[in-house]
Amino acid sequence: MHLYLAFTIKMRGHRSFISFLCTLYILFGSAKTLETSQTVPETDPLIVTFLARLITPDYGSIAGKATVKFEKIIENIGSAYNSATGIFTAPSKGLYQFTASARQSHSGYLHLGLFRNTEEMAVSVALNFNSLTIGASFTLESGDSVFVKNIWTQSSGIVGGGQTYFSGHLIHKM
Repeated sequence: MHLYLAFTIKMRGHRSFISFLCTLYILFGSAKTLETSQTVPETDPLIVTFLARLITPDYGSIAGKATVKFEKIIENIGSAYNSATGIFTAPSKGLYQFTASARQSHSGYLHLGLFRNTEEMAVSVALNFNSLTIGASFTLESGDSVFVKNIWTQSSGIVGGGQTYFSGHLIHKM
């Protein structure tokens, strides 16, 4: 009598695999063939992180209600950040952390908001050449977008030249 088994396992250690084989031997006697597959396809990346900096304008402005497009990608593991749009798109459901920092380029205000889809999650304001920082952790569904935008209806001064950035990462996949 031949016993053929096909199964998929994720090995956590050699001891658990060996004890599994011993259990098979005890239960089924001498198994002649044992087929295994240790490859489980991952559809979502395990590591998701990005860091992008604003290069242009050096000392300029951003239009009212405009999304900031951080065009210089420093890191983009998981390819979830799009520098052409300034939008991060969650590849999987999970808890994420985001931070943005910016400097106001001339006298006046810079009001930036961190958005999840259309929902304003956090806001910060800089005045007269000062800096602002926004940071928040929140859950995202696969396909949700996160971006930084000017929340004013009028243009605001902003410094590029790498002094303004947007970053985020997956803390825990759900």
